[in-house]
Amino acid sequence: MITITINGKLLEVDNNHTLLTIAKHHGIDIPTLCTVDTNLDSCNSSSGDNTATHSHCELCEVEIEGSGLKKACKTTPYDGMSVITESDALSKHRKKILIQLLSEDSKEYCEAPCQTACPAGVDIQSYLHHIANNEHQKAIEVIKQTLPMPLSIGRVCPAFCEAGCRRRLIDEPLAIRQLKRHTADIDLVALESYVPPRKPSKDKSIAIIGSGPGGLTCGYYLSNEGYNVTVFEAMPLTGGWLRYGIPEYRLPKAILDKEIELMCRNGMEIKTNCKIGENLSLTALSEEYDAVCMAVGASKAVGMAYPGSDLEGCYLGVDYLKDFMTEQKCVTGKKVAVIGGGNTAIDCARTAVRAGAETTLIYRRTRAEMPAEAYEVDEAEKEGVKFSFLTNPVENIAATDSEDTNKNNWVSQVKLEIMALGKPDSSGRCRPEPTGEYITQEFDTVIAAVSQAPDLSLLDNEDIAIPLTRWNTIDCDENNMYSGIRNIFGIGDFRRGPATAIEAVADGRRAADAIAYYLDGQLDRLPHKPFTFKNDSKMQFVNPDHLTNITEVMRMLSKGKTAEQKEVKFSDAMQHILRVTVPEMTLEQRQGSFEEVEKGMSHQAAVTEAERCLECGCHSRNQCALRDCASKYNLDNAELSAKSQHQPIKSWL
Repeated sequence: MITITINGKLLEVDNNHTLLTIAKHHGIDIPTLCTVDTNLDSCNSSSGDNTATHSHCELCEVEIEGSGLKKACKTTPYDGMSVITESDALSKHRKKILIQLLSEDSKEYCEAPCQTACPAGVDIQSYLHHIANNEHQKAIEVIKQTLPMPLSIGRVCPAFCEAGCRRRLIDEPLAIRQLKRHTADIDLVALESYVPPRKPSKDKSIAIIGSGPGGLTCGYYLSNEGYNVTVFEAMPLTGGWLRYGIPEYRLPKAILDKEIELMCRNGMEIKTNCKIGENLSLTALSEEYDAVCMAVGASKAVGMAYPGSDLEGCYLGVDYLKDFMTEQKCVTGKKVAVIGGGNTAIDCARTAVRAGAETTLIYRRTRAEMPAEAYEVDEAEKEGVKFSFLTNPVENIAATDSEDTNKNNWVSQVKLEIMALGKPDSSGRCRPEPTGEYITQEFDTVIAAVSQAPDLSLLDNEDIAIPLTRWNTIDCDENNMYSGIRNIFGIGDFRRGPATAIEAVADGRRAADAIAYYLDGQLDRLPHKPFTFKNDSKMQFVNPDHLTNITEVMRMLSKGKTAEQKEVKFSDAMQHILRVTVPEMTLEQRQGSFEEVEKGMSHQAAVTEAERCLECGCHSRNQCALRDCASKYNLDNAELSAKSQHQPIKSWL
């Protein structure tokens, strides 16, 4: 045994091993594509099945005092050796090597574009592969590596992933969201639903304020790591906006309850009816717990300040949905106007229709500019919601001649101004401009669902000054969610402003990682987001006429004695090519019903749909040593060679 120094730390080591093996044994990270436990002449790739061998990668070079740069995989120590594994010079050198390796034209190092588009970075290609092979247990394990709420998110997610799906350039994108839900449903009814093993307990405790998707996700991953996690929820029941803002017909609360129960199996504790500013203090939590994560959401409705907006029968969208799930004090009249174009407005409109009202959604732009998901808008229209585009309310008018004096301060009409689209504004959408023309329509209920924001009244009597942005969201580092104040982190809508559940989940997982590093005193060493090589050049291999051509061929091949029989054969054949149609309640069944609209797909349909995946990402993806190195050194795609060429994803495209 001899004594050497690595990064200023004195170590007693075996001089028969390489510096790379020694560093790994002592928990010191040296970037490498080499296999550590090999003989001195070996330097093989460990970056995955789809990665070339890099026998001269040079990434593992370290600085040895008096000798300069040497490969750690081929260097054995001598007594008194002094080694530096990280420095500015080494970082620049390694970055240069990585750019060279990633610019090779024989391989690709990337994740599938659907995964890149997903805020939570779910490894979609892998779990679709498992579904296609009838391996649902493996699929749910892959999903829960980055998304612990597939039952809920599989029902309410806007499916950013599907916008990135390359299959859409051929015919139609995969039904990724529904496939996730399908696998989660199978897992739920299994004898033992999948729960990852809890790591050994750590003597650290974390308080999470808010039990919405972000808070639950953060608590889930921290409890899995062995931390003691307590979630404090202001409302009587858990779930946050998933419970109080998303209607039952989209997300049954029995499903949400089961999912939360699964998330708590590794020790996460949830305390309800605990509200900051009343029976709970942020200052006290910060002193009592080792870390605090604020996941309070954006539960405060933002009103519209125009004449008559305070009349009886006028509500705000967030308040209306929350009331519908709780006390039901808001009165849904016979003719309802919903103002707004986002998902909350659509949820209000579809809820009012189910309550028996003739419902009109008023939006100051056109349908094309609506921020709500197109699918939700289509469903609302099918269910009977009317739309009044390019109109904006300027006054709510009260009933003044009603025989019932209690109704004289109740809204009865809405004066609307006709709008016209002007030049694009900062959002990229055309700005709605007033025309000076007006119409008046009769409504006895008006629901303004234009925006929402975090409720900052919880901070009124606190000694801690939380840094805020001009949008009244927490001002924290988006890479680690740390506020810079004491031990407080902030995530979800409290950080982003009103956003989606999947984005809150992404924040929750990132915060869990950051808090773990923070508690180890290494927050500055939190890894960067995974490197992604966007191989957009592959698009040249996609034939835009593919769907037209194959449709013509399939129609020609369809057999039958009559035109009707041929059409049936054609439709059956195309079902194996086009996106699966997920069964739903009929329009008649939806009337007055809050049962879940989407029923989920059959097992065979799920397998067939998953088989449509083109598997256009590198097969190594999240187990790629080269990608890990690129992530560690924050490699930028713009730094890669512009001459990079990549192989087609499928030769028949």
